[in-house]
Amino acid sequence: MSRKIGVVTVLYNSESVLEEFFETLNKQTYKNFILYVVDNLSPDGSLELSKKLARSHQFKTVIIENDANDGVAKGNNIGIQRALEDGCDLVLLSNNDIALEDDSIDKLLIGLDKNNADMAVPKIYIYGTRKIWAAGGGFIKKSGLTLHFGQEQEDKGQFNIDQKVDYAPTCFMLIKKEVFAEVGLMDENYFVYYDDTDFVYRALNEYSKTLWYVSNSEIYHNESTSTGKMSDFSIKFLWRNLVYFALKNYKPLYAVYVLIYNFIYILIILFFRYPTKQWKIALNAYKEGLNLYINNKPI
Repeated sequence: MSRKIGVVTVLYNSESVLEEFFETLNKQTYKNFILYVVDNLSPDGSLELSKKLARSHQFKTVIIENDANDGVAKGNNIGIQRALEDGCDLVLLSNNDIALEDDSIDKLLIGLDKNNADMAVPKIYIYGTRKIWAAGGGFIKKSGLTLHFGQEQEDKGQFNIDQKVDYAPTCFMLIKKEVFAEVGLMDENYFVYYDDTDFVYRALNEYSKTLWYVSNSEIYHNESTSTGKMSDFSIKFLWRNLVYFALKNYKPLYAVYVLIYNFIYILIILFFRYPTKQWKIALNAYKEGLNLYINNKPI
C-alpha cells in the first residue's frame, strides 16, 4: 500500500492562487494524500474559497482555522502535528502560490526513495516561465546567506542531475515523519522567513539528515503573493531573522563575522538601493534580531 502524505499549506491572503493550487493537486498521479489547510486569519476570502474548493475536489482536505495570525512557522507546526496525529508517513510542506505538474508528488517520492533521502525538493520554475527559481540551494560562506542554485537561468538541462544539497526552501519539501521526531518542529520565534532555513540547517548539521534535489519533479512558484516582494514587512523580517539565525546556529566567531559583514552591506550598499524608509527599517531590524535572540530562548 502506498504511503500516506500530509500536504501542509498555510493561508494568508492566498485567494488569488488557491484555485490553481487545488486544481493541480487534484490532477496528481499520486493519490494517497490529505491536504491540511491552516488559515492564519486571512483578511481576504482565502478561508471561504478553500472550503468551497475542498467540496469540489476529490482529495480529502482538513481545514484548520486559527484565531490569530501567529506566523508561517506556527501555522506549519499546527499542520505538521495534525498530519502526524492522523498517521501520515510523510509531510509535504507546500506554499499555495505554486502550480504542480501532474506527477510532481509521484516523482518527488520516487526520488526521495531512490536517493535514500530524509527530505527532498523538486526543480522549481518562476511561474509562467521555464526560468529556474531554485534547483536546490546552499549557503554563501562570505555572507552566511542562502542561495538558490540556477536562479533566473533558462532551463537548458544544466540541472537535470539529482544531487544532495545543503539547503533548499520549504515551499515544496517532502519530509519523512521520522525527521520531526528527532529534529522537532519549526522555531516559531521567526514568525516568517528563515524558519525553514533554521529547520533544514538543524536537520542536516545537528542530526545528520540528508536533503536531495530531485531534478525530474517540477513545480512553478508565484513568489511572495502573501507578504509582497520587497515590502516593508519583508525587509524587516528578513534582516531581523538573519541576526537571530546567525546567533542561534553559527559558531560565535563566524556569527559575529556574518553580522558585521551584512551590517556594513546594509549601511553602505543598500543605502543606495533601498528607499530611505526601508533602509532605516533594515538597520532597525538588526537591533530587533539581537533582542529576539537575547529575550527569547531559541527553540
